Amino acid sequence: MRERLLLSIESSCDESAVALVRGGREVLAERVASQTAIHAPFGGVIPEVAARAHHEWLPRLLGEVLKEAEGLGVASEIEGVALTTGPGLVGSLLVGAGIGSAWAWARGLPVLNVNHLEGHLRAAWLRDAAEVEAPTLPAIGLVVSGGHTLLVRIERDGAVQRLGGTIDDAAGEAFDKIARLLGAPYPGGAALSALAAKAPRGAQITPLPIAKTEGLYDFSFSGVKTAAIRQALVASGLTDQSPGRATTLTRQFAEHPLPEAAAIAIAAATEQAIVGALRAGVQRALRANPDCSLIVGGGVAANGPLRDALANVASEERRTLVVPPLKWCTDNAAMIGAAGEALLRDERGAYQDPSAGVEVHAQWRIGTAVPA
Repeated sequence: MRERLLLSIESSCDESAVALVRGGREVLAERVASQTAIHAPFGGVIPEVAARAHHEWLPRLLGEVLKEAEGLGVASEIEGVALTTGPGLVGSLLVGAGIGSAWAWARGLPVLNVNHLEGHLRAAWLRDAAEVEAPTLPAIGLVVSGGHTLLVRIERDGAVQRLGGTIDDAAGEAFDKIARLLGAPYPGGAALSALAAKAPRGAQITPLPIAKTEGLYDFSFSGVKTAAIRQALVASGLTDQSPGRATTLTRQFAEHPLPEAAAIAIAAATEQAIVGALRAGVQRALRANPDCSLIVGGGVAANGPLRDALANVASEERRTLVVPPLKWCTDNAAMIGAAGEALLRDERGAYQDPSAGVEVHAQWRIGTAVPA
C-alpha cells in the first residue's frame, strides 16, 4: 500500500504544532511551540492570547518543517494537509485551519478535517527512528487530558465508538484546579503529581470520594475537587468556611497558607482518587470487550502513577497496552497526521478543496462526521 506523506497542523488550544508524517506512522519532521510561559501568570489558557500566539508561531514552524522536508528531498511528495478543526478553542482552531488551508490552496493540494481527540488515540501508532509494533485492533481507547476524558472502542476498520466520558470536569482539569488552589505552579497537573510524590511511602492518605455515575463508563471528577478544597480549608484553619468561587478560595489560601504536609497529603489523595477512577473504568471496559487491546492518549497519559496503574490492569486482563512516548501524549501535530492517514485509509474521511472554505468546531463528538 502506498504510504501517503501528509503535512499536519495542530492549534486546538495553546500548543502550536506542525509535522510531516508518512504512512500515519513515521514522523519525518515536527515542531511544537508551547505557550505555557505566556499563560502561566493567569493560571490558565486565555483564548484570545492563545490565538494571537498561534498567529505568531505557526508560520515560523511551518517554514522550519518545510525547510527540513526540502533537506530530506520529500517536499514535492506532500499530497495533502491534515488540519485539526475541532474540538477546541474556536479562535485557535481558525488560525491553524486558515494558515494550513491557505498554504494548501496556493499549491493545489487538498485538506483534511481531523478530530483532535482521534489524534490523541492515533498517537499510539507514531514512531521516529525506532521500529515499534503498531497497536492491534479492536482496542479500548482512553483519552485523558486537560479538556477531555473519555473511553471508546476502536473497531478493526478504525471506526470509533464512544463508550463514555466525563460528565463534568475532565481529569486534567480537576488536577489543574486543585493544584492551583494548593499554590502549585502552572501547569498544575504535573506540579500536583510532583507534590504527591513527596508523600512518605506507606503514609495514611485520607481518601477522596468519587461520585457514581449512571453511565457504566462515565466519570465525574467535580466531587474530587470539592472534597480536596474542603480538606484544604480545614488544614488552613478555615473550618467555618465553605468552598466558594476560585478567586475567593485563592485569596483565602494566600492569607492562610496551607502547611506543606497537608498540601502533600491532599495532592496524593487527589492523584489516588483520579487514577483509581480511571483504572476502574478501563478495567470494566476491558472485561466487557475481551477481544480488545488497550490504547491510551492525552496529556494526563504522561502521569507516572496512571501509566503504572493502566499497565497493571492490562497485565491483569492479559491485554497489550500501548501508551505513546511523552512527547506525543501532549498536543502535537504528528498525531494529527496519523489520524488523517487513518481516516483516508479506512474511508471514514475525504480530502476537500481548500478554496471551498474550512469550518472549525468548538464541539465535535469523537466517532462522528464533521458537524454540519
